[in-house]
Amino acid sequence: MKRLLGILVLGLLLCNNSFAENEGSGPIKFPPGFEKRFEDYANNVINQQKYKFVFAFHPDGANDWQAIKGKDANKAYQIAEKKALKACKKKAKKKGCKIFARGVQIVWNWDSMPEIYYMTTGNENYVSWKDVNVEIGKGTVSLSKDTEKKFQEYLTIYENNKNEKGFSIYFAISPDGKNSGDMETSTTQKSHIEEIKAKAIAECMANNNKEKCYLYAINNEIVWEGASSSSIIIKDENIVEKLASLKKLYKEGALTKEEFIKAKNILLN
Repeated sequence: MKRLLGILVLGLLLCNNSFAENEGSGPIKFPPGFEKRFEDYANNVINQQKYKFVFAFHPDGANDWQAIKGKDANKAYQIAEKKALKACKKKAKKKGCKIFARGVQIVWNWDSMPEIYYMTTGNENYVSWKDVNVEIGKGTVSLSKDTEKKFQEYLTIYENNKNEKGFSIYFAISPDGKNSGDMETSTTQKSHIEEIKAKAIAECMANNNKEKCYLYAINNEIVWEGASSSSIIIKDENIVEKLASLKKLYKEGALTKEEFIKAKNILLN
């Protein structure tokens, strides 16, 4: 499995992944009045859709955003990102600025991100992780092309961070495989891990018009019961190795006892 995953990830690393590299993570010192500033930014994004907006932030509080108009959305985002990072660095007077949001989507990864900022983006489909029941998906499912791409990016993040102490990452999808959400953490505290799983599902539900989503993968293991061959499944005929991987996830706290038993039964049946 590691060999196959390595081949997959190598191919992904050859692709343009500059967006993910510039995304921020960790605690932020939000300056006074930032809620109103971000609300104004979100309103501009919603009301001026011919432009591509990017918001940059320094962990110490310096921030700035830029907007670029262009027919090529990807190129417009790249230019806006470069300008936003430069403007943020000028305000911070030091290095360390990262991307906080693209459009209305917050991409900064922080387990304790205040929920008010997600609601500020004007996303009426926002779902609080506290309202989510964490469940592993089951039944036939195929990932859409967009979800396949996001899952590949997810696997790349896992591969780049898997040796970090306490690191784990979770991928959730809608039953039709068209929407997804993911979340990562660097803790082994079981209660916190369950919260991260719920946040991954909540993000998916926000993209799925608040409709139910389920866990699809934990780290590089597919846990969805009955995932079809058309999904991007990391295949490995070595059942012993798979069982060992599941046991490791369970010991690390990434899987609950119930999830571990279900996944083990799938391999053995």
